This record gives sequence, structure tokens and C-alpha cells, in this order.
Amino acid sequence: MVKNLAPYAGRFGEYNVYVRSSGYPKVALVYPSTYQASISNLFTHIAYFYLLEKSDALVDRFTLDNPDRGSVTERKLREFDLILASANYELDLPYLAKLLSDAGVEVFAERRKMRPLIIVGGLAAMSNPEPFLDIADASFIGDGEVLLQRLVRYFSTLPENPGAFLDSLDSGVYTGEANVRKVVVEDLSNSFHPTVEIRSKKVEPVFGEGFYVEISRGCRWLCKFCLEAYAMYPYRYRSLETVKKLVDEGLRHVEKKRVVVYSSSPFDHPGIRDLLEYFIENEVDFSLPSIRWDTVKLDDLDIISKSTQKTLTLAPETMSSNLGCSIGKCFNFDVFSELVSKAFRERFNVKLYIMTGFPQESEEDFQETLRNLRKILALSHELGRKLTVNVNPLVPKPHTPLQDSPLLAEKEYSRRVKLLEAELGRSTVTHLRWLHAFAQSLVALGDRRIGRFFTLLAFRNISKRDMVDLANTLKVDISFPLKHRSRDERPWSRVVFPLDHIVDRIPSLGRS
Repeated sequence: MVKNLAPYAGRFGEYNVYVRSSGYPKVALVYPSTYQASISNLFTHIAYFYLLEKSDALVDRFTLDNPDRGSVTERKLREFDLILASANYELDLPYLAKLLSDAGVEVFAERRKMRPLIIVGGLAAMSNPEPFLDIADASFIGDGEVLLQRLVRYFSTLPENPGAFLDSLDSGVYTGEANVRKVVVEDLSNSFHPTVEIRSKKVEPVFGEGFYVEISRGCRWLCKFCLEAYAMYPYRYRSLETVKKLVDEGLRHVEKKRVVVYSSSPFDHPGIRDLLEYFIENEVDFSLPSIRWDTVKLDDLDIISKSTQKTLTLAPETMSSNLGCSIGKCFNFDVFSELVSKAFRERFNVKLYIMTGFPQESEEDFQETLRNLRKILALSHELGRKLTVNVNPLVPKPHTPLQDSPLLAEKEYSRRVKLLEAELGRSTVTHLRWLHAFAQSLVALGDRRIGRFFTLLAFRNISKRDMVDLANTLKVDISFPLKHRSRDERPWSRVVFPLDHIVDRIPSLGRS
């Protein structure tokens, strides 16, 4: 563990940070979102502490809230030799462009000539790196811990020869010139996980104070729409004993005796119930992420209710029994309503994620979902609890069985949202704006021309008018997400994920 941690440092009043005034090379961790979002992202802490512990690098962090100067050192971003940028979400692309520009760093890779060298990683960038290569010199395809190990091994070639340094990083590095296979951490229990995490006296992380711990990575269910399941395959988990040791040490460095669990599906971890009992026995508060509803038992709610968590988040995606099984989320209303009823009686509010626009979704499927939501809403009123329904359109994602499917048209999505609002009430329904989903799909499915489009759009507004005007100026087609596409129309085809060969054998869905 890094020694001599600062008790209070920088513009955000951080503690659990190490103030290194000089170092070689200078490495910037760039998170193109808010500072709050950055300290809520576990890889921020993994990268920061790994590089400090394993190298002599000067490491600092930059966000949209501090694009010009580092969180701790106050050094300017353009002074750094290497920028490691996270892009977990598609719209991190224009935000990254804006951040670099605000910091005085040349945005376009071809003009920057690797000074500084920019490597981008994260879920969106590794699933389809092509749009990001207008800005970044390379994208890393795989688990970030592997990249960190290689960086430390070859730091000696920076900054004098960034090209040779990039070449030395070997497999997993995508520059657009050759096929690249995803690299993975096979043993999560022995993978680096900091027991000290950056905290601020001024800004609380999104999920509240406490120690954040990743218990598993990936998801064994492989729902047909889910990028994380296919991109983070194979499913791995940390052993119960490893998690306990991390928690015991981590709680010594936070101000609240509370644990925030990171997992795509926490109740798939074989030791989850023992872990929760361990928390309760040791008077540790805890918070769980969204739960796959058919993995949790009624008795589990008794355990969760002993925490201060007030909302149970479930993601059925659809409440149609016919559609559910076809997308990998079989649905049984009787079993589901029993679970939700128990949650309401345990004094939980319930948040549901619903997705619409699946290629095989019929009007009857949607109406069945609507009818079942009305029943759940009536149950919430009866038991005096709050129900929230979050609605999103399917955004087709690379490497998934639905990657060639079209985005639902704006008019139809608006109709469905209005029906839900009319039947359930606007106070119950929240929804993702269609334009936001459309922009996501452009980046998720686009090529390098779309990358240039969004890089330039970063200096305008992500509005329909600005998008159409810029597309006309650049002569770029932005209608492709609304159509079925062929296998030849996949810009990400040079990025090879472990299940691609299986996905390609699945017949195209929803075609006549």
C-alpha cells in the first residue's frame, strides 16, 4: 500500500491521496465526466494506486470539473507524457474532446503526433474503438489491470519514444491496423484491488461514503442486448475470503463503516449471502446494485432490509413472458409480484428498469408489460411505498446478438413513453430521451467518420438541429442506427471478443 497518504490535498480537499511532486513519466488519468462520477468509478482508484505503488510515475487525475489542472498536483494536462482516458459510455467521446480542448491539448491524434500519447479504454471504447481513434492514439481491448502491468514494465521508453512504447505494450492494443483479441484477468481474486480509495472533503461519491468493493466481473446470463455481459466475458468473481480481507482493510480508510458492492449480478456470487451475513455480524452497513430479480430469494430481502438501503432496484427489462425468454430474461409475473410485494412490506421503495424496442417485440408484448406495471403500481399504493419505472429504448451494442438491430424510431418510442406516463403517472415514469439514445447508438455502431463528427459536435450542442447540420456539412450518414445492418457494416470487426464466433451463428433477430 502507498505510504504517507495526504490528509487533505488539492482543489477537492482530497484525502487518501499521495502527493508526489515529481516523477517519471508523468501520467494523467482522464475521466470525461464529473469529478463526482470519477471517484465513484472503481477503476479510477485501481489505476491511481497501482501506478503509484508499482512505479515512480507522477500520477494525477483530470475530469470535466478540472480539465486544466490536476486534482492534486495542479499541473497542466498538456505537461503530461501519457494520458489514460476512460470511456465507459458512448457519449464520453465528445466530452473527452471538450476536456482536451479546454486543457489546451491538441484534440486530433494526427496533429498531436503522440505528444502526449493518449490511450483510451473502458466498455464503450473497447467494444468499438474506431470512433475514438480520431482522438486517441490507441484503444486497449481488455481488462485495465493488464494494461497497467505493461505500462509499468515499459515506462522507461517514455517520453522520448512514444511510438516504441506503444508498440511494446503488445497484445490488446488496437490502433486500427490489425485484428486485436481481448485480453483478460483470469484470476480476479489475485488481481490488484486497492484497500485505500480516494475520498474528498467536498464531494461525496455517487453511491455515498464507504468502501467500494468489486466482488465479480462480467455476467453469466448473457442477455441478448447486454454489452457488459459479452464485453466482460468470462464471468469471474473474487473469493469470499478475498472480499472479506479487502473490506476489513478498506474500512480502516473511510469515514463511514459502510460497503458499496460492485457487481453486474450480486446474487450470482456463490458467497453473497455469507458476505451479507458477515456485514451484519460486524455491524457494517452496505448497499447493493441493481439485482437480477430471479436470482434473489424472499429470505434475502430480510437480510438486505438490515442495511440502510431504501430502494431495491430490479431490471426485468420486459414484463412480457413471451418476450422475456427470447432476450434472456424469462419473466413470471406471479413470482415477480411476490418478490416486489415482500420488498414493499420490508419498507423498500422499488425501482424498475424497462426496455422497449426489441426487434421481436410486438404490441401485445408491450401491452402485457403495461398491464403488469399497473398491477405493481397498485400494489405500491396499497402498501404505501414508492415505485419508479425507468424506461429506455434498446440501443444496439457491438458484439451482442442484437448488434445489427435497428433503434426504435423516435415517434414510436414517444408513443410508448406517453402511454406509460398516462397509465402510471408522470411521477412514476422516468425515461431516457430518444435523442440521447440515438447519439449513443451512433457512437456504439459508428466508424471513424462518426468519431470526427462527434469530436466536432463537442463544440456545439447535442441537439437534433446541430447534428443534422454538421452531418450535412461533413457528408456523414447518421441514419444507419435506424436500419437493419449486415455483418459487413460492423466497424468493430477487427476487435475480437471471446464469444464473437458464437454470436455470429445466431440468426438475425426480428427480420421478416
